[in-house]
Amino acid sequence: MQFRILHYESFLPLVEISKYQHMWSFFGRSYNYNIFIGLAELLIGILIVFRRTRLIALLLSIGICLNILILNIEFEIYFAISHIILDLVLTILLLFEYRKDLYKFFILNSGKFKTSLLPKKKGFVHKLPFLYVLILPIGYGIFSYNMKSKVDDTITGSYTIEEFKINHSDINIKKGKLGSDPMLFLEYNQQAVISINDSIYYGAYSIFKREIRMYFDPPVDQINSITGRLDKENFTINGVMNDSIPVMINLERLTEKKDYLNSLYN
Repeated sequence: MQFRILHYESFLPLVEISKYQHMWSFFGRSYNYNIFIGLAELLIGILIVFRRTRLIALLLSIGICLNILILNIEFEIYFAISHIILDLVLTILLLFEYRKDLYKFFILNSGKFKTSLLPKKKGFVHKLPFLYVLILPIGYGIFSYNMKSKVDDTITGSYTIEEFKINHSDINIKKGKLGSDPMLFLEYNQQAVISINDSIYYGAYSIFKREIRMYFDPPVDQINSITGRLDKENFTINGVMNDSIPVMINLERLTEKKDYLNSLYN
């Protein structure tokens, strides 16, 4: 989904985040807004294939493209500028065909219709846009479902570390750089982040059935890897660290009040 940010990034102080992160987190705050944006883009894609509605689609497109271009420039989202410029140029080129009609409608006719409707056309070519309208939503729906199915949002999220045992002994840990407690973040991009003892450690994780594997480089206080059974109901990890030493981590998933991202995509 567009504007999805990483959980640990949402705990960074506002003054420390980049313009890009600030914009991404702002627009990503509302799931319904993201749906609206997606439907608007889909609507433009559908309207533009029909001759009778192409001008409406192009006028909508140029407004959206200009808005996105300004946002990308002002919030320094440089990787997306080339894409939106291409969309804007294509929109302008297609609008160029309607330059006389636009001048006549908006200037000479003061925004009033004084011409008859376009004549209807028949034949197979005329039906192709309708086929496109059917294929586009179905294809996009399948693509979106496959993308979402790759992420388990019941596991992805922010957790406080309530208990940390190594070799059956409690380890004294305190809060790290993020949050007010020791934290573990499991991100949708398979990134694992631990924030403890005034530090923050970055790594990766993978989950297969009930087994979770986490790797950290540099290590978390000499912990290079953690492999164990993940209890999805009680949020505990029982296994071994560095392939040999017993380890147990007791977690508590943050509520929506403390991290809205934990329930935004469920």
